[in-house]
Amino acid sequence: MKRKILTTVIAMLVGSAHAQWTFDNSPDRVFDMKKNITNKTTVILSYAKDVQKACEAKSRELGYGGFGYGVRACSWFFNDRCIVIVPEQVEMSTIGHEMMHCLQGHWHE
Repeated sequence: MKRKILTTVIAMLVGSAHAQWTFDNSPDRVFDMKKNITNKTTVILSYAKDVQKACEAKSRELGYGGFGYGVRACSWFFNDRCIVIVPEQVEMSTIGHEMMHCLQGHWHE
């Protein structure tokens, strides 16, 4: 798996998130930024050829036990970091989706 790391300074709570696409993923969806649980975190962005495999492995490594359903990307946030895994070729909406998890946690659950 090839990895690229992008670091942006910002501070976060503990949790995990994933991009299981549901009805709320319209590219025109508007978010109320007052609902952010943080405005500051460090984002570690990795990309993978097989996102499902990479997300399952990272989930197990962090003690969450995997997903058990298909994901298009995934993210986990804890302390001052948000780890995001996306495909090698990624849509802007996928990056935005995962960044919203970094800022608002489990917003679509």
